Amino acid sequence: MVTLSVVFVVTILLGVPVAFCLGLAGVAFILVSERMPFNILPTLMFGGIDSFPLMAIPFFIMAGDLMTRCGVLPRLVDLADSIVGHLKGGLAYVNILASMFFAGVTGVAVADTAAIGSMLVPSMIKQGYTRGFSAVVTAASSIMGPIIPPSVAMLIYAYVYGGGISVAKLFLLGAVPGCIIGFGMMGLVYVMSFKGRFPISSSGFSFRSMAKRTVAAIPGLMVPIIILGGIIGGIFTPTEAGAVAVTYALIIGVFLTRRLRLRDIAECFLVSCKTSAVVFMLLATAKVVSWILTTHQVPQMVAQSFLKYTSSPQVFLVLAIVFLMLLGFVLEAVATMIMLIPVFGPVAQTFGVEPHHFGLLVVMTVQVALITPPVALGLFIVCPIAKCSIEEAARGIWPFLLLVFGVILLVAFWPGVTAWLPRLFGY
Repeated sequence: MVTLSVVFVVTILLGVPVAFCLGLAGVAFILVSERMPFNILPTLMFGGIDSFPLMAIPFFIMAGDLMTRCGVLPRLVDLADSIVGHLKGGLAYVNILASMFFAGVTGVAVADTAAIGSMLVPSMIKQGYTRGFSAVVTAASSIMGPIIPPSVAMLIYAYVYGGGISVAKLFLLGAVPGCIIGFGMMGLVYVMSFKGRFPISSSGFSFRSMAKRTVAAIPGLMVPIIILGGIIGGIFTPTEAGAVAVTYALIIGVFLTRRLRLRDIAECFLVSCKTSAVVFMLLATAKVVSWILTTHQVPQMVAQSFLKYTSSPQVFLVLAIVFLMLLGFVLEAVATMIMLIPVFGPVAQTFGVEPHHFGLLVVMTVQVALITPPVALGLFIVCPIAKCSIEEAARGIWPFLLLVFGVILLVAFWPGVTAWLPRLFGY
C-alpha cells in the first residue's frame, strides 16, 4: 500500500491528471507485487467501464448540450427574469433561479457554469454588479446542477457503489436539498442587498409576462418531468431515459426552435465524447485501484479504525463530510467520488448508514470542490468571463460555501428533510 500511496501523491503533486495518477499508482503496485500478474491490468480497466448503465452518462451530457444549443436556456433565463428580475439585485436572483431550472436539464455543474455565466455575467457587470460578485454567484449556484435531478454524479455513485442503489430514489432525494440551497442563496443575496448597491430593474412584475414566458419555457421544463416520470413510472431505465432525453432535445431543436443544424449535432457528439472519455478513463483506472484496495481489505481496516474512536453514525458522517471537503481543495469532484466510494461505502454500511442517504451526502459534498481554490473548477470557468482574478472571486465565496456546508449538515443529521419525497413515490 505504501507504493500505491507514494506514486499517487507524487504524481498528483507533479500535476499529472488524476486518471493517470490512479493508473500509474495501480501499475506501480502490480509491478512490485509478486502475487499479481501484470496481464490482469487490461481486464480490470475494461471491467471498470463495461457496463450498460454507464451509457446513461454520455446520453445525459449530450442531452444537456443539445438543449443548450437549441435555445432552451435563454427561455429559462427569461422565465426566471419574469419571476424575480423586478427585485433589488434582480439579476443575481435570476442567475440563481436560472441555475435551478437548468440543473433539471443538464445534471452537470460545469455546463451550468459555462452556459449561464456566458449569458448573465456580462449583463450583471453592465448593470453595476462587481465582477467578483457576478463570478461568485454564477459559480456557487452551479453547485445545484448535480444535486437537482437528473444528475450525472448520482449515476456515477450508483455504479461505483456497486449494486442495490435505485437511481430514481437518488434523484428524488436530491430535489429538496437542491431547492433549499437555491432558495438559501437567494436569501444570502437579499441580505447582501442591504449592504451592497445592487441595481433595481426598471421593469416591474407582470403576471401576463410571466405566463407568456412560462409557456415559452415549457420545452425546457419538461425535461426533468420526462426523465423522472419515466424512471419512476417504470417506463424506462436511467440509461434509456438518457436516450429519450437526447431524442427529445433533437426534436425540440430541429422542429420546434429550428436552431439545430447538422454541424451543431456533430459538435455536440464530439463534446459529449470528450467529456465522457474523461469520466470513463477515471472509472477504468479507479477500478484497478479499488480492486487492489478490496483484495487487501482496506475498507475493512478503515472501518475498524473508525470504530476504535466512535460507534456513532452521525460522527462518522461528519468525519466523512469534512474529509471529502478537504480533499475537494486539491481534487475534482468526480475523481474524489470514484476514488473514495469503494472505501467509504462499505464503512458507511458498517455504521448502518442508508446507502442512498450516504450517496446524496457524497454527491452534495464533493460539489463544493467547484468553488474551493486552488482547484475551484467553477471559478476557473467563470472568472475569465467576468474578467476578474480567482483571488478576487474567492474572497466573496465564503458565505455561499458556509450555506452549502450548513445544508449538508442538515441533511446528514435530519434525513427526513429529504426522505419524504422518495417515500411519497413508494421508495
